[in-house]
Amino acid sequence: MSWVTRLATVAVLFAAACGGLAEDSALLTAGTTWMSLSPCLSTCRDVSREWTLSQAREAFSEGRFEACRKRRPSFGFTRDAIWVRFSIRSGLPDPALWLVELRTARMDELDWYLIRGDGRVEHLAAGNMRPICREMLDNKFPVFPFRLGPGESVDVFLRIQSETGLHVPLQIWEPKAFIGDQARSEAVFAAFFGYLGALILMTLVFSLFTRDRGYVFYSLSLVGVFGAYFIMSGYYVWLGLPAGGFAVKGGMILAIEFTMLLLLAYLRHLFNLPADMPRLNRWVVRFFWGTAASTVIFLLGPYQIMDPFVILQVLLFGVGSLTVSLLAWWRGNRVARFYAMAWLSFWVLFAISQLQFFGWMAMPTLPELQAILGVALSVTFFFVAMADRVRQIHHSMEQAQRQVLTLEQKAGRELQAQMQQQQQLIRDLHDGIGGLTANVAILAEMGRRNAADEKDRGRFDRISMLASEGGAEIHSLMSSMEARDVQWGDLIVECRRHAGIVITGHGMDFNLSVLGDSGQPGPGMFPGMSLFRIFKEALTNAVKHSGASRIEAFMDFTPASFRMTVRDNGRGMGATQGTGRGFPNMAARIRELGGTMTCRSEQGAELVFEVPLPLPDGTNLGKEDRS
Repeated sequence: MSWVTRLATVAVLFAAACGGLAEDSALLTAGTTWMSLSPCLSTCRDVSREWTLSQAREAFSEGRFEACRKRRPSFGFTRDAIWVRFSIRSGLPDPALWLVELRTARMDELDWYLIRGDGRVEHLAAGNMRPICREMLDNKFPVFPFRLGPGESVDVFLRIQSETGLHVPLQIWEPKAFIGDQARSEAVFAAFFGYLGALILMTLVFSLFTRDRGYVFYSLSLVGVFGAYFIMSGYYVWLGLPAGGFAVKGGMILAIEFTMLLLLAYLRHLFNLPADMPRLNRWVVRFFWGTAASTVIFLLGPYQIMDPFVILQVLLFGVGSLTVSLLAWWRGNRVARFYAMAWLSFWVLFAISQLQFFGWMAMPTLPELQAILGVALSVTFFFVAMADRVRQIHHSMEQAQRQVLTLEQKAGRELQAQMQQQQQLIRDLHDGIGGLTANVAILAEMGRRNAADEKDRGRFDRISMLASEGGAEIHSLMSSMEARDVQWGDLIVECRRHAGIVITGHGMDFNLSVLGDSGQPGPGMFPGMSLFRIFKEALTNAVKHSGASRIEAFMDFTPASFRMTVRDNGRGMGATQGTGRGFPNMAARIRELGGTMTCRSEQGAELVFEVPLPLPDGTNLGKEDRS
């Protein structure tokens, strides 16, 4: 054999040996408390997903394993089983316990094979789709314990298969350092979940006091965030809650979709999209119903296909929400600045956590810390945005109250001026027309006394009666103008007073009876005036045309209606009903009040007027004197 052939053979054997080995073994010394195993890993894909340990060792010896060149190896969504191989060597003089942690909580199947120097194999099986392994450490992340003797070296093969995104962030711990790290990690997560819980309760309380639906939407969206991170962090499965296998996949989809739906409702309410941006609101509503429909599809479809679509939907939602907030900010909505800051802080810190997770950025803290910090900042800014919106609403209400107060003061001044003019008009009516009618009545009485015959005395009686009716009309008008809120008692008193004036001197008996509750809310000024004028016209007709010796009036009150009856024992209406303007005027007035008028002429005349209660405001009533 020539030296060239010998050299080529050595090169091939050396290359095969180098191709089958990981870069270095993890050397554990007295100063080792924690170490990332990524530089020591080599990996291989098992497309058939059926390899045994022997087949994996054979593939390693054949050089089919590739050295890992990432700080945190990631294989994305794959149906392949991934085999990871590394070796560990103890540099300690005494036996020691070590812990290997796979820092992810969402792997379906894990098989740990530790191969010692004498060929013994120790196997541990774990994963969310498998029963709890009692030999492993009780922790939210898979932790594999093992012992190494002085100077002992072991090989480890780890088989991982999962429908979720497949990551292999392996690290080895000294037990005391692991306990300290877990205490810090638990404190961080406890603070995070406690903060979310406090915000949920606080926003629910605010929603009760402010009657603001936005706080309800926001609080329920926080419930979705809480659920998503509770599952993602591994606590759901670790605590043994029901349907853990579904929660890792379907539960995550439900929590994310639920959060998006509530945040969409929160977005519409926060920026008042239906009123301020109706065209954009229509697109938001379409996205809302599309998200609701897609949730069912995502839950029924294959997880490895559906989960990327969920992530894409979240990205679209985040970009769209940020765009809406920037547009609202540009249009002058000050609340939008906090909403935009919420999404910016979330996406920036989420991007940093992903860069760190895949080993593209070095950070002193773990990736999940950046992620939960981003969530904590974003939910805080969301809360501040809602609080600022409530503050602006209160500020707008204060401005509106000041405007209302200014308008009330102006209206008060105008009303005072109107009242002064009204009082002046009342005085003019009293001193002017009232004085004239009084003088006419006095002169008529003097003329009646000095009249030479009965015919002249009858004429002066007629003038005196008309003057008295004119005075009563003026008195009624002045009373109506002075009234602010006519009550039923006022109407009854006025009707009795007018009847006393009109019937006096005609030799007739009169009685007014009140039935039912007259203390209920009154008719108001204009409806009251119309009812009084109807009563006056009915009484005048009875006095003038009936020839009766007795006139009776009834006012009957029920919760639903008011009935007024004027009855006499005279000759009846006969042909007089069709003459003059009295009956048409009474009928027109009662129709304006929504009521009816009934006439009966048996053994005297009877007019019945009935209106429903409560009466309309009727500010257009009584303005035209039809009598």
